[in-house]
Amino acid sequence: MVYTALLPKSWFRVQLTHASEDKQPRRGGKTLIEQLRDRCPTLANPAKAYYVPPWHLPQGDMQTIYLYTQHFKPAGCAIEYEREIFEFADGGKAGIDWALPRKDAGPSTPLIILVPGIGGTSYDYYARSFIHSLRKQLPECQVAVLQSRGCNGVELVTPKAFHGGLTDDLREFVEHIAKRLPDTPLIGIGFSLGANILTKYVGEEGHNCRFHAAASVCNPFDIDMTVNKMSQPTFKNRYLYAAALTRSLIAMFTSNQKAIMAGDIELDANAIRTARNMTEFNEAYTARVFGYGSAKELNMSGSCVQHIKNIHIPMLFINALDDPMCYKQTIPIDEIKQNPNLVLAVTRHGGHLAYFGGTGLAPWLPPQLTQFVGAMLEWV
Repeated sequence: MVYTALLPKSWFRVQLTHASEDKQPRRGGKTLIEQLRDRCPTLANPAKAYYVPPWHLPQGDMQTIYLYTQHFKPAGCAIEYEREIFEFADGGKAGIDWALPRKDAGPSTPLIILVPGIGGTSYDYYARSFIHSLRKQLPECQVAVLQSRGCNGVELVTPKAFHGGLTDDLREFVEHIAKRLPDTPLIGIGFSLGANILTKYVGEEGHNCRFHAAASVCNPFDIDMTVNKMSQPTFKNRYLYAAALTRSLIAMFTSNQKAIMAGDIELDANAIRTARNMTEFNEAYTARVFGYGSAKELNMSGSCVQHIKNIHIPMLFINALDDPMCYKQTIPIDEIKQNPNLVLAVTRHGGHLAYFGGTGLAPWLPPQLTQFVGAMLEWV
């Protein structure tokens, strides 16, 4: 309590980075940042944009760990989904969970496509809390959560599962939606490594991107630097974040070992099962099945930072400086400032995808994303 009470409010102001307004795109008489200031005041209006952490969860590690506990508590933002099994061109399958379905949905009903973190699902709290906010503020929208292959009850049927820079599956799904619903405004929101995937995809597509706008939350940007930092032998890495991610990857392999080992590429199952960190796992499995010579080559090729200059749609980035999994050193401030289509919102606190606030620990992030969606749908 002392920490948040003694510091001036300006300490908690959201810090914005963007190109000068004279270089930004203008629609309806407003530049991108003007639209965000007007329609997203608690994110982009300097007089109102603050994120103050709760006094009893003031630090990023605490918030991140608390977020993990909320994945098992649907009460308060329970979401009903309709499952679609999407089959890719190579025969692979993924679960698409649709939320807020409307019987009166027309061809122009806005669709928000969520890309969770690696191995993440529609059940994760950050996804459910956003959809809960959207349901209250923009009920005219629908949501589709694109989950990775082999996740959330969908059996892996190909040797290839996923990695943090894989954009092929997102591209195939978006093209399918664009053909099925050609008049539907699409907005993409990515979380964690899903933010890296979304950002990389938007940059790769360039002027041909199907999204009307996009948002990235807690993006690692530079996967190689991030993995290297998470591989350092610290207590947090050894027992918390890196260890948890490695265990989840090994569990994915164990659950789908039959399909993975049935491929043409020779793999050492024991080396995969006994990997001590993400680099060892990627060396033994991911890099090999996706055709990379090493884990480092996989990481460098998959990083979205090299594609930021090619983004041609409005895109918002939200990152916390105390994120224990996506490090402040990887935030590409100069690259974002040089692209007039981008806005970066940085907070001092918030952890990794957490952003709880007040004594009731209400999530701060969902209203900001909901405001952004509304602002982009209006900015035509």
